[in-house]
Amino acid sequence: MKHLKTIAAVLLITAFFATSSVIAQDKKEQKKETTMKEHKCTAACKDGKHVYAHGEKGHKCGAECKKMMEKGKA
Repeated sequence: MKHLKTIAAVLLITAFFATSSVIAQDKKEQKKETTMKEHKCTAACKDGKHVYAHGEKGHKCGAECKKMMEKGKA
């Protein structure tokens, strides 16, 4: 009987931590979505084509952006 209670307790604790980590990850993803800035046109935006900076809504990180992030420029 003690083994059964121990197994049940371990399963409950495991389920609690698994659920907590999923909830924390969801909150991080929501925070990323809400921290995006509105786009402001720069000299790089020409003829109706916009160049979105890192952190602006509409920006998708590509190879160049990732290189800049590694160097700490973005």
